[in-house]
Amino acid sequence: MNLSFLHEDDISIFENDKTLLAQPIEPIFQTFNVNCKTKLSAQAKQVLLSWKGKPFYCANEDILYLFKFDLVEQDFLLKTLHSMGIFLQNATCANLFDISIYNVKITPSQNRQSSSEFSESITFKLKCHVITPSQKSEVAW
Repeated sequence: MNLSFLHEDDISIFENDKTLLAQPIEPIFQTFNVNCKTKLSAQAKQVLLSWKGKPFYCANEDILYLFKFDLVEQDFLLKTLHSMGIFLQNATCANLFDISIYNVKITPSQNRQSSSEFSESITFKLKCHVITPSQKSEVAW
């Protein structure tokens, strides 16, 4: 029988009177740049900038509830958020609950093709807490 508890950012696993300690690794920061072909709405900008320091799953809920009536913008933001989350999950084996949004910057930029067209660049910096996997004990058959 395995019992685990969380204690000061460590996870200790007890099995047959042996304690195996999973070591926390320094947080991983990953930066993502997203270019928008269309200009974001004022509501989208406000929501994106409010994500600083927010857990990943809360940002997902913000999109689902705040953009119910703007499905195009909701779809764009969900695809962006999910692709970043899946990338971090695959790269670090992290759980979505261990990912948070560290910083968001929105930079307006002009397209070089036409002076009347605007696009915006969104820079996301995500923070991911990863714990080294604990050693598996051998199963006695």
